Amino acid sequence: MKKKSHFKLLLCTVLVVFVVVLVAETLIVKVQATNLRKEPKFYSPTLAVLKAGENVEKISSQAGWYKVRTSKGLEGWVHSSAVKTKKFTLLAMDKSLKTQATADEVALAGKGFNKQVEEKYKAKHSEINFAWVDRMLKIKVTPKQLEKFLRDGKLGEFGGEQ
Repeated sequence: MKKKSHFKLLLCTVLVVFVVVLVAETLIVKVQATNLRKEPKFYSPTLAVLKAGENVEKISSQAGWYKVRTSKGLEGWVHSSAVKTKKFTLLAMDKSLKTQATADEVALAGKGFNKQVEEKYKAKHSEINFAWVDRMLKIKVTPKQLEKFLRDGKLGEFGGEQ
């Protein structure tokens, strides 16, 4: 009798694990970089930095944030604007066709640009100094600075309506 009950328990466990694996949703980072945070808040401490093209497993969601697990097993929160549902990869019959993108290409595509579009835009708008764009990308805001900005401006959870 005990053997039967152990077998049933084992079978149920395997079935539950199988269903969880099938239901688990994989997300991909669509921006150049985003922070994996301890809590679902922009000023929450950063646990890790996720790069464009990196995959994470969605665990749950809350008010525009996803609780995720990285490939290294680290759990934390990312904002929904930084990730998207991973699409299926189509296999090309012709091996000469490019079927994957680099992290830089994914980041640019997430912004609506690719290398060709960016070069064409720069050529068409020579009056714009793109060095300033590069400088802005290097600006780092600490969680304390961000929290102060949100508090002072009565924005997000520090504001009125949400």
